[in-house]
Amino acid sequence: MTTATDERAGSSATTPGVRLQRWLRRHGWTIGVWLLLLAFILWYATLIPAFGEFQIASIARNSLPTVYLALAQSVVVIAGGIDLGIGALMVLANSASARLMEDQGFAMTLAIAVGVVLGAALLNALVGLLIAVSEIPDVVVTLGMLFVYSGLALLVLPSPGGGTSPGLRFLFTGSETGVGTNYWMPILMLALPTALLAWWMTRSRRGLSLYAIGSDLGAAYLSGVSIRRAKVVSYAVAGGFAGLAGIALTTLANSGDPRFINALNALLASLAAVVLGGIVLGGGVGSVVGAVAAGIILFTLNPILTAMGIDPNTTQVVRGVLIVLVMMVAGLLEWRRRRAE
Repeated sequence: MTTATDERAGSSATTPGVRLQRWLRRHGWTIGVWLLLLAFILWYATLIPAFGEFQIASIARNSLPTVYLALAQSVVVIAGGIDLGIGALMVLANSASARLMEDQGFAMTLAIAVGVVLGAALLNALVGLLIAVSEIPDVVVTLGMLFVYSGLALLVLPSPGGGTSPGLRFLFTGSETGVGTNYWMPILMLALPTALLAWWMTRSRRGLSLYAIGSDLGAAYLSGVSIRRAKVVSYAVAGGFAGLAGIALTTLANSGDPRFINALNALLASLAAVVLGGIVLGGGVGSVVGAVAAGIILFTLNPILTAMGIDPNTTQVVRGVLIVLVMMVAGLLEWRRRRAE
């Protein structure tokens, strides 16, 4: 009798309805953020006289740096840390690539882009190693790196300038001039890195180790996870995506800009995307896919408010209110979950 009862209980626990509920409970926030993005785009389409390929291409290509940086910050936050230097690393990559790529052909600029991404990954891996070895809080070390990276960017490129090749611009923007109606290339450059990172985070042993140390360091250690290695890996991956964000900036503007304000704005955008994307700041919970939608939403706010005739300075207020509302909803849902348990 007991065996039959257990079999019925086991079968009911694996029914399609139960599996769907579990899937929705796990990915509900991510789905909600993407639906919110769709609502924003539809709203934007009603605010302008004509919405078509040009607007889609503009949103896709211009949101690339924010999306890449959101992915970078997401990896570190999921692993239980925070990287306050990630925006400055993007600016350093932008400055270095713009200076080195100027007047170069496509093959050379592509090689430089790969080198810049790998160099950014190595730099940030050293930051992760410093944090792991010294056990100094992430916020302290990365705050210092914010100024270090910013200073290096000014040394590499003292004033805005530089350039890149038309071929590399086409790779990221879908146009050799950086402006056009071809939205397939920027969408591909957005979707492919996101898909690869999401697969690696959820399917590979190294990726799952980041969730483990973000959830519970003690339990992760007892299960055989190398805490130091996981910390270094999280910062290395984040550095690579920050470098990719810098390359995207170079292709969009066809120049580099080492100003400190760019690093601060990029940092705030990455943190806002992480929060809006449903990644818990304490670590261990969330999806990088949600952060991508959040990054596009944060960019889309600007043209929407402009189309509504609202002062661009108000955009920061709207962003802040949106993040506060999202945090309130997240807190309410967490409270209900704990009460149910």
